[in-house]
Amino acid sequence: MKKTQHMTNDFLTKWIGFWVFLFSISVLSLPGHGGQPAIILLFTMLYVGIVKRNNRQDFSLNKEERFFIYLVLFWFGWQLFGVFYQPLGYEFESTKAQLRVLDDMSRWLLLLPVFFLFRRYFVDWKLLAIGLSIGVLITASVAHYEVYFLNRVRAEGMSNHTIPFAELMVVSDLLLWMFMIHAWNKGQKILSYFLLFVSVVAFYGSLLSVTRGAWLAYIFMILIWFVYIVKNSLTDKKHLLSKPILLRLLFAFIVFFSVSQTEQYQTLKLRTQQTVNDFISGNYQGASSNRFNIYKDTINHIEKQPLGIGTHNFEKIDPDGYPFNAHNQLLNVWVENGIQGVISLLLLVGYSVRFFWKNLNHTNGSVSIYASCGLMLIVSYIIFSQSQVIFDHHQTLLFFVFYLYFFFAQIQFLKRED
Repeated sequence: MKKTQHMTNDFLTKWIGFWVFLFSISVLSLPGHGGQPAIILLFTMLYVGIVKRNNRQDFSLNKEERFFIYLVLFWFGWQLFGVFYQPLGYEFESTKAQLRVLDDMSRWLLLLPVFFLFRRYFVDWKLLAIGLSIGVLITASVAHYEVYFLNRVRAEGMSNHTIPFAELMVVSDLLLWMFMIHAWNKGQKILSYFLLFVSVVAFYGSLLSVTRGAWLAYIFMILIWFVYIVKNSLTDKKHLLSKPILLRLLFAFIVFFSVSQTEQYQTLKLRTQQTVNDFISGNYQGASSNRFNIYKDTINHIEKQPLGIGTHNFEKIDPDGYPFNAHNQLLNVWVENGIQGVISLLLLVGYSVRFFWKNLNHTNGSVSIYASCGLMLIVSYIIFSQSQVIFDHHQTLLFFVFYLYFFFAQIQFLKRED
């Protein structure tokens, strides 16, 4: 009986790892959002819940897990409230519109079973790293083709817009950077060099999008990387200035120099210069790429409707104006879901940051690398959210929720095994 149970668990571990590998490819390289493998993982958790329902101890959550789940449900609950309640004059035009909004926000809830799956079964970090690498190579290749064969000014890869493409390339680059260091420290040099190459490709892809804001994430990457290597001793040059890190910095400079000779770089340079000149001259509307008035309208409606106007209901602010979002994640949540929505989101993000930071210097190397990746993920999205509403794009939302759950749950699994 025990042998059969061991074989079943071993198969499930490989099965789950395989679909995490496929998800890591598809979320970057399939049109739309590439979340099909996540559906298979949902059904896998359904199978586990039915077949192993007698193992109640495997389903029990510790304090950290329970609090995390409560915060996710708290955040989801206020979004759900915004679907069914809108102030007078801001109502949805039809039930169909409400259902469409409900579908957009459901990722937070629908992926929770996957969280429970990840906290029970180990997934080899190499599957995630190699999957992301393949996804980056595919979508960056498409971006290169768009720019140099289709003569597009800004590439969008396999995304449906240049902005999500740039954001996903940057965050993938940052995650691959951490996996590259981890592979090198574990003596897996061939894999480390491969991840080094792909991280440079992701950096190249972000350049092809001609998007500037996402690059600020690299500043925080250096900080998190610095804290990560502290546990290996700052005086140990083997960890502080290992060969992959030095090569990564060298190749990044070479790629940037090469791209700086192209017309795309000139476009990027002119846009940056124009932004700086507009800011110095006091033309904040121009400096913010025409977002300043959007911010003002948003703040005005926050003052009028402090409890929000309804989830994904931004267009009701000005039917004849900009119809999409506030171009800032926090402002967008505030105007749509009210102060209660802002508090719930900040609590979820703040608790996740605290959790990952606390585990950054864990003695288990896998826990430490997942904690650093969790911080990279969150900090990157915080940077992106200053000028974009990242949760309005299916692809970036799915990427964030899936890997937030993955890193949190796998850390819990690894700590229990220790």
